[in-house]
Amino acid sequence: MRKSNFFWFRIWALMICILAPTAHAGGIESYPPEEFSFFQWGALRGLEKQTGDWAVHLGGQLALDALYYDSDNVKDNGFRWQTVNLLMLGNYKDRGQFHLEPDLLGNDTRNNLYEAWAGWSLDPALRIKAGLVKVALNTEFATRQENRAALDYSFSSYLDGRYDLGLQVDGAVWSNLFWYEATAVAGHGFDLDGNSRDAAQFSIRAVAFPLSRLRFEWLKGAFAGFSLAYSPDFDDELFLATPLRSTTFATADLDGDSARWLRGEIGWYWGPLRFGAERVHGAVNDVKVSGGGRNDFDQLTSWSAYGAWYITGHQVRWKQGRWLPPLLKSGAEQNSTEFDFMRLMDALGCLEIAFRYANADIDRDLFEEGLTDYGISSQEVRTATLNLNWYPRQGLVINAGWVKTIADQDLFAFGGTDRDSSFILRTTLTF
Repeated sequence: MRKSNFFWFRIWALMICILAPTAHAGGIESYPPEEFSFFQWGALRGLEKQTGDWAVHLGGQLALDALYYDSDNVKDNGFRWQTVNLLMLGNYKDRGQFHLEPDLLGNDTRNNLYEAWAGWSLDPALRIKAGLVKVALNTEFATRQENRAALDYSFSSYLDGRYDLGLQVDGAVWSNLFWYEATAVAGHGFDLDGNSRDAAQFSIRAVAFPLSRLRFEWLKGAFAGFSLAYSPDFDDELFLATPLRSTTFATADLDGDSARWLRGEIGWYWGPLRFGAERVHGAVNDVKVSGGGRNDFDQLTSWSAYGAWYITGHQVRWKQGRWLPPLLKSGAEQNSTEFDFMRLMDALGCLEIAFRYANADIDRDLFEEGLTDYGISSQEVRTATLNLNWYPRQGLVINAGWVKTIADQDLFAFGGTDRDSSFILRTTLTF
């Protein structure tokens, strides 16, 4: 093992030894409710200050990966930091909020900043945010990385996910039967890999729970959603990668007149189970091609399906367009001298097993017009992801994952082959 890898191994091992199976020491469930639940972590919960009607939190997030790639993969095995972020969050009377999340690594952001926005809730049906916001047209990208069942992103999130400067409104109506989010951004943002997004975009996303009024509990968690995004100009690139960040499709900036993304999703959760499927269909119109002509590329498609089960029986939660972390019992609830199997399981935390299949099918004309090349890109590619996730306590997640990729064409990222089988162990600490 190289010296650098051994150094990161010692860092990772130290985190596990100190943090892993100790019981949850409490939390601050009321600060702020649900929206900021990802940093409620008892003993290590960042710096908090209550001043009048303001509650302010200063914390961070660290994610360290141990990676073992397929023998043909061009990436090196070893340890790497995936995330080193600061988190500065605030809440005013449960009405006003701000969110500032600097990225200290700077690999996947523009100007070392993920989100920087201020918002105000006029009503449960109307919250307004302005600043650098996440534009998520699906549940997967809307969910924070530490709360996703399947590791990292599928192809569909890469196609239309972005962070950008703009205005965003969202809210829940009809007793949470229907949730919506509308966004307008200026085109000063970046995608999931840090590539610039220079095209302005207008989007709407809506999710409904049509069976939530029924008396059968197991049906109430069924939901369906759609989203639509439109850009009056498109001078950006197309980029796709596997969950372990191996590039499977890339173009230079496309000089197009407009772009649109249409997406649908369905899902269901009940008790410890959650399932979902998503599909996106995109098009970039009037793109300049060789010979001075223009062409429409209207087959930019991807779909994915996933399922997950909290083996330890914890409850799945979904709110405001995304999955939330499982609720772990507090230390006070665990104090007992009597032996109880379920109490023992809860003291060990939450275990989850998850699977996701994803497919991307991109317009073949992009190759024929010379806007991308085989080797860099594959016209169709698919991944299967299997994860075992452990939540030892609030704010700490350990993911063990396997990702299998099969492409239609040989890729440079896979050492000139058309398939890859790689493994990851990720430890994420949010405080």
